[in-house]
Amino acid sequence: MSAPRGLRLAPHLVVASVGYVVFAYAAVPDTLMRELEVGFAAFGLLMSAALAAFVVAQAPTSRLVDRHSATRLLLVGTAAHALLAVALDLAPSFEALLALRFLWGLTGGFVLSAGATGISRLVSGGAATREQGVYGGMLTLGGAVGFLAAPTLVSLPVGLNALGGVLALPGLVLLWRHRKTGLTAPATVSTSADSATATQPSVRSVVTHPAVVVASLAYVAIIASYITLSTFITSYYSELDVLGPLNAAVLLMATLGRAVGGTAVWRWPVSDTGLIGGSAALGALGFGALALGPSGVAVLVLPLVAMVAVSLPFGASYSLAADATGREGTAIATMVAVGNVASLVVPAVTGYLRDAMGSYVGGFAVLAVLNLLAVVGVGLLAVPGRRGAETSA
Repeated sequence: MSAPRGLRLAPHLVVASVGYVVFAYAAVPDTLMRELEVGFAAFGLLMSAALAAFVVAQAPTSRLVDRHSATRLLLVGTAAHALLAVALDLAPSFEALLALRFLWGLTGGFVLSAGATGISRLVSGGAATREQGVYGGMLTLGGAVGFLAAPTLVSLPVGLNALGGVLALPGLVLLWRHRKTGLTAPATVSTSADSATATQPSVRSVVTHPAVVVASLAYVAIIASYITLSTFITSYYSELDVLGPLNAAVLLMATLGRAVGGTAVWRWPVSDTGLIGGSAALGALGFGALALGPSGVAVLVLPLVAMVAVSLPFGASYSLAADATGREGTAIATMVAVGNVASLVVPAVTGYLRDAMGSYVGGFAVLAVLNLLAVVGVGLLAVPGRRGAETSA
């Protein structure tokens, strides 16, 4: 049975609004620091609070999506996300804003994983990889809109974050319309705890499944790369006397890469692991070249080319994790949690290395290593019997 178009479209619309709220603050740091009377360290906590909450949200999310319809969960999560987005603009103090930002991050992380789980239950095969690629592209597209719109909206009493709530409304309407669907329910639904245990693999077997581990390694490379580049790209290019909306450019390149990568698996004879391995290898080469200190046009072009390369396997990583076991919700939540831990750590490490070395060479080297680890993981997964070892256990 083919899923209704509105049901398939809803997660994409919702995740774009999440991407907007994630990055809206990062677009106007100087203005907000002046209004909030805080420095760079305190301001950085606003991004860290959201990303940390994304990680915390994954444990309860995995349990819920393994037991309930992803559409109904996404409906509740989206409503909470929209309300908290508006509340962020009404915070009376920095402390209150930080607390609300963490609460919003819990809903954002919940929505991200619930939406991806719903997609994995609606479509399969290459079509699933395409949908997941577009899903990831909509997340970064929302972030790009945030970087472009925030300079105008920041001067309004309510609007900077509230726009994220407004952007969520079309998806919310579609989710409400399809709230009774059974198409996104878990494949194994049981009325007793004993039979549920018998029909579903354990959480431990899902988390340690080779395919889930490799998908997580790929996701670490993807998320660490785009969060780090979107954080430092303006500073990087300003040192080269290049100015402009560069954060938006990075996110648009990520959007392009994610959509193209998902479509490639759908249209051509390319496997999820093949796309992950090839793209991660290109990313490792690109960031490795940047770490060696290139000159000329390469200095300008390589960061954006590397961004596209590491974005290509976004959908493939989601599909690889979702297809590995019978608990796609737990697998996706595991991958998202690991990736967002990396997004907290790697930008901080990059900033430290930038201060210590006087350049971004060290940061690029870290990103090259992360992509290389993903390549190694794919290689190990290709060993006969390795991918299915956990499944048969």
